[in-house]
Amino acid sequence: MVIFLIARLSSSLRTGSQLGFLRHHGSHISCSFSSVAQLSQSNGPKQDRDGDHSFTAFYLVNSCGMSAKVAGKVSKRIELKDLDQPNSVLNLLRSYGFSDPQISKIVVCCPRLLMANPEHNLLPRLRFMQSIGFSADEIPELFSYNPSLLLYSLEKRIIPHYEALRSVLDDDWKVRKCLRCSTWSICSYDVKNIVPNIKVLRDVGVPQSSVFSLICRRANLVFMNQSMFGEYVKFVKETGIEPFKFAFGEALIIVTQMNKSTWESKLDMFEKLGWSRDVTLSAFRRFPRVMALSEKNIANTIKFFVDEMGLQLEDIARSPSILSFSLKLRIIPRWSVVKILKSMGLVKDNTSPISIIIANEQKFLESFVIKFQESVPQLLKLYRGELGPLPEVHA
Repeated sequence: MVIFLIARLSSSLRTGSQLGFLRHHGSHISCSFSSVAQLSQSNGPKQDRDGDHSFTAFYLVNSCGMSAKVAGKVSKRIELKDLDQPNSVLNLLRSYGFSDPQISKIVVCCPRLLMANPEHNLLPRLRFMQSIGFSADEIPELFSYNPSLLLYSLEKRIIPHYEALRSVLDDDWKVRKCLRCSTWSICSYDVKNIVPNIKVLRDVGVPQSSVFSLICRRANLVFMNQSMFGEYVKFVKETGIEPFKFAFGEALIIVTQMNKSTWESKLDMFEKLGWSRDVTLSAFRRFPRVMALSEKNIANTIKFFVDEMGLQLEDIARSPSILSFSLKLRIIPRWSVVKILKSMGLVKDNTSPISIIIANEQKFLESFVIKFQESVPQLLKLYRGELGPLPEVHA
């Protein structure tokens, strides 16, 4: 396999165009025997066309900076027989300042981009983004965050959606921010829906700042079917969230991502854990994302809060955002530190468990780790999980 790959690559590089590629990207095409061997031993397809797939993977590693494992998977989705087309695509992207990690991310998402015509398919999209104000630094970030933008039709999708956003935001900077931050699944929705859907939001009292925030985060929502959008807005209102609050937009995002049966399932789960439906809705109004959390994680976290930290279910419902923190990476390490400090009498027993959880990292370290390092030198290692639990000292 190694001999075949080198022979195949050497042969393909004898043409004038490939020699040009070698001169331009010499550092990318050099490859050690070990990396080729790694490719040949990867989980790539074992079939008659194995050579073509492996050659593609070889190219992806050396020209796009992919790992052998990732390249092996991507090579199953595209087969390169000629380097002219992919080289010209990469040359164009690099001329616009795209880094290797950005190019790799784009190609992993959209491998067929390597077979696109740079002049007719890619260059117009890049130039359009320049024309609406994206800087040289912003363009690579935009397309690496939304690789599908390089594939969508400029005339049929990108420009109409840009103009639709411009019509409701009336600010070029805001439109660019929306394009940068929102995923471009919006291109699968009808642009005619945005104006009536925005009107629905404004009619119920959602302020313009919240509309802008919503579009930045999930632009596809305001392009969805009008009657469906109206139903979602009505549902969120009926949960009791005031439209003028920031949580209204957050709740709208959450409910559009689940069907009715999923919503009911979450309500049932909280009921089994001890919350009534009214309490669950109250928690949702405070922190809408509580309904999007994993059922398993919620159950495990609530159990730890009640059994280990002594919290009441009512306490958790009043501060539902604490359910979103990682039990393993945040809650348990912090509680381990505070338990030791309490057992040594260094912090008060009535220190609020909730304040311990929600404090930002710097504040927690300053208040509960750095402050007591002289008294408990191993505290930082305990917090980082570098040693087992320290024995508690009871006065």
